[in-house]
Amino acid sequence: MKHLSSLLLTLLLAVSRPASAQKVDLDRFYFDAGYLILPKEYTPADQRTFGVRVVCSPSVASAYPEASIYDKIGLSGFQRVEENPAVGIVMELGNVRFEKSETRTRSEEKKDKDGKVTSQTTYYSIIVRYSFSGNYKILGARTDEKSLSRREKEKAKDLQNNRFLQAASQAGPEKSVTTSGYFPSELSFTTIEYKNLADARRYIEQNQQTIRTDLITKYVTDAINQVNAEANRWYGYVPTQTREFLWILDSKSHPEYPVQQEAIKAIKELSKRMTANQPIDQLALDLQPVMDYFQELKTKYSGSDKRDQKMRYSAFYNLMVLNYFLDRPDQTIEEASGLIKNGYDTKDGERYIGWADELKKMLDKHQMASRHLP
Repeated sequence: MKHLSSLLLTLLLAVSRPASAQKVDLDRFYFDAGYLILPKEYTPADQRTFGVRVVCSPSVASAYPEASIYDKIGLSGFQRVEENPAVGIVMELGNVRFEKSETRTRSEEKKDKDGKVTSQTTYYSIIVRYSFSGNYKILGARTDEKSLSRREKEKAKDLQNNRFLQAASQAGPEKSVTTSGYFPSELSFTTIEYKNLADARRYIEQNQQTIRTDLITKYVTDAINQVNAEANRWYGYVPTQTREFLWILDSKSHPEYPVQQEAIKAIKELSKRMTANQPIDQLALDLQPVMDYFQELKTKYSGSDKRDQKMRYSAFYNLMVLNYFLDRPDQTIEEASGLIKNGYDTKDGERYIGWADELKKMLDKHQMASRHLP
């Protein structure tokens, strides 16, 4: 009788927690996320203007007009002006010169089954090399401590400690060269391989102008991309769209599976509204029921076994990620800390704590509550 009672107790315990007995497999589910990449330097919204000056040599302008280069330089979130811009972009492209040509050969042997060479073919290609000269400068106000030189920091400290300037009204940061650089000094073109050296030379002679124009076009295009990337890294508010993932239950026999399928469909549909140029207040409200569901999973699966631990991990992870892309760094850190305490795959939590700390600093620096603006 005593043995029978123990058996019944065991069965009752098994029935009372059916979810924990189920297999827990997690799978990645991807969703869309759009936001603004914030620059290193803050510029007040009413001062976001930029100006461009392009200086081109005749050899470059003959292949790529100066006006076209001017039009393709841009600073995201800023208005182009002709006078007194907050950010200045200067681009200089010097002469293009032919330097030299080289002949490259390659021999190919054919052998019989005994390894004896039965024939040999020589292939010829010609490399033509051109030299370029060019540089750029980006000028603007700098307040970022990491970007200031030691001399600039010492000057700022000296002025700050000057007793006669302490009561004076503070002007905006002085404009100076924020960053500068040089473009590659050489480009080359290599023909296809020919069996006859004369054919390779003939190709160069007949297509010399086209080759030169194509190289200049590539050179200028790469230079424009470099300048735009640097200018926007320092000052631009650049919209971006990315794909991120959540961890969703992939065990069809688990009782949570149908609910989680509904959850991911809702997130996939709602996340389409997450763009850089749309406020996210309404999106956050619409996502709240799904986030409430993930919150409930933390206490619903509170056991110490690995299955419950994985369920809690997915809940913490999903809330951590959603809060991060809803621009809630404090809540992100809270969920990340819970994920770490949960003890399963803690590196995810450590990584997001670092990202959330940086996001909080950047939002404060740019006087913004969100990376999503109309």
